[in-house]
Amino acid sequence: MDSDSGVRPSPPDRADADAAGQAACPPASLVRACPSRARSVHAAPVLDLPLHPVTGSHLAAIAAMWQRCTLATRIARFHAPVRHIPASYLKAVLDDPAASVMAQHESTGDVVALASLIRSASRDSAELGVLVEDAWQRRGIGRRAVTCLIAGAPSRGITEVEASVLAENAKIADLLRQVPGDFSLAIDGPALKVRIRLPATRHTPTEQ
Repeated sequence: MDSDSGVRPSPPDRADADAAGQAACPPASLVRACPSRARSVHAAPVLDLPLHPVTGSHLAAIAAMWQRCTLATRIARFHAPVRHIPASYLKAVLDDPAASVMAQHESTGDVVALASLIRSASRDSAELGVLVEDAWQRRGIGRRAVTCLIAGAPSRGITEVEASVLAENAKIADLLRQVPGDFSLAIDGPALKVRIRLPATRHTPTEQ
């Protein structure tokens, strides 16, 4: 995904990020399922930063990434000018070891992207969220993270993916149309509600 910062999880609280607990790493099979490279639809170079599972030890680096994000990116991600990444969101990320991946710069250790696919109350659906630091957007990082999470969805029993994007970021909804499955789109005030019913048979994403 190339715009990278316009899908969000459930409405945030305003608590600090450090209230979240810790969790174990996702299974190695999920990490191996993540593609090492995808091609961006834009001309900007695609960077092959490694994708990693998220653990409690990464919270400080994630909070530092958040501080580097512009207000516009924060609003696009959580649909509100929140001061901190919501603690309730980070807890949900850490509670399910297979729910998220992050991109990390190997030389600096900086986290530059965080993507999640968090189960809803129905358990067979999950909400997609992606945040990419401004300086690293439009380089294919978000697209790779989404591809990774979608690839792992069937093994988690997830059959439906949901996402909420601000209307001015409609191009993100267009990118989500590339996910295999039954795509639907509805307008909900200032947001677009995307719903993707995944195919019964797992599809291996192809590089664009």
